[in-house]
Amino acid sequence: MVDHSFQGMKVALVRCADRSSGETNVTGCYPPLGLAYLGAVLRDAGHDPTIIDAKVLALSNAEIASALPRDTQVIGITATTLGWPAARDTAEHARAAFPDALLVLGGPHVTAFPKVSLEASAFDIGVLGDGEDTLVELCRRHSEAVPLNDLPGCVVRDGSTVRLTDAVQWIDEIDRIPFPALDLLPMDRYRCVMVEHPFASMITSRGCPYRCDFCSQVYSGSTLRSRSAENIVDEMAALVENHEAKEVLLFDETFGARRSVALRVCELIRERGLRMRWNARTRIDVVDRELLEAMRDAGCYAIHLGIESGTQRVLEMMNKRITLDAIRRAVALAREVGFQTHAYFMIGYPGETRDEIESTLRFSRNLGLDWASYTITIPNPHTPLCERAERDGHLPVGYWESYTRGEQSGDPVFFTSDECSAAYLRRAKRRAYFRFYMRPGTLLRNTTFFLRRGGFGRIIYAAGLWLREAHR
Repeated sequence: MVDHSFQGMKVALVRCADRSSGETNVTGCYPPLGLAYLGAVLRDAGHDPTIIDAKVLALSNAEIASALPRDTQVIGITATTLGWPAARDTAEHARAAFPDALLVLGGPHVTAFPKVSLEASAFDIGVLGDGEDTLVELCRRHSEAVPLNDLPGCVVRDGSTVRLTDAVQWIDEIDRIPFPALDLLPMDRYRCVMVEHPFASMITSRGCPYRCDFCSQVYSGSTLRSRSAENIVDEMAALVENHEAKEVLLFDETFGARRSVALRVCELIRERGLRMRWNARTRIDVVDRELLEAMRDAGCYAIHLGIESGTQRVLEMMNKRITLDAIRRAVALAREVGFQTHAYFMIGYPGETRDEIESTLRFSRNLGLDWASYTITIPNPHTPLCERAERDGHLPVGYWESYTRGEQSGDPVFFTSDECSAAYLRRAKRRAYFRFYMRPGTLLRNTTFFLRRGGFGRIIYAAGLWLREAHR
């Protein structure tokens, strides 16, 4: 129950326009669910949130400040590591336009580098880990002029110093978090070339139990925290009823990691007669015939698989704990059950040879996939991969701290060698996209798909995304 005598804060939440993404840009632009969750809890607590998604609105960092409501008291900006320069620049513009507002930094990057992020920027405070509870308490204290320097789960500017207040905050019982406030977002502006419109996205869990060497657990917690099946399907029903979603995209790290929850979700969808399509991201070693058939019967038609490499040696270096034979079997089974198959691949892993890169590209084309995405490996912060890169001299020690302070210019570094230069890796990525999507059968199938789901406009949009991603 909201106390209507409580004078809530006017809070603006911002996603900057940057080159980072939770998924490769080859597919489209998706709602910032993290900000929508924050908007929901703030509103439930009696505050007045606004969300400015500069990414989908194509606003520059300078234009964001002009888009903020003039009575904004708290400005929260989220930042991934690759999006950190844009967030830092946006904060400078916001400070100039709103000198009395409280500038709050959230998102993965401040969780990874709390002190240096505040030291190198105009932000007053950073929220670490899951931000829902912390941000609500922050706004309550700020509205009552209570000091923030001991607020748990934060990094705080305290006079001329910056200090951590307590450990990172993770929420275990995520069922208690309200559904994202999608009404605060320009939902008609989001696009995905592969799905029915209108669509919506959601997550059914937080964290990941797996330990791939290139993936940072600091961003989402190392413990898998799942919502209940009932809570998940309640949100799906709300997306269909309130937002007229024809399709729902599950952006979990690994749907099905909690097998009992996944099977119960499928059962409840059928019991409630929900009429929608949905797709999910999962792992090769999670899916089997029982789970795939349950998902298919509940309306799931596509799965996204993190395959990453087409050579066993590189898979072992990545600590993927899967085999090439298991990949072939899982993709073949998914196709047999009736799924569209999407897969993700990495090239330029440290120590990977040209022959191994070419093997991965051939492997991706020979699996019978409907869609493929390719990225060049970068050493994400606080990963075993990054630690090894520093130890082996592939990356200067302290690179990401230096990057956070603005001392590194240009794109993050690739793993290069005499055999695999940065120019070669970029060419290999472009060649991967061209050879996969320009095959006659694949080209005909995708052209037909786009024509049926949006006409020539969808084809032009898809081509633009494809060309931009291939040349990044």
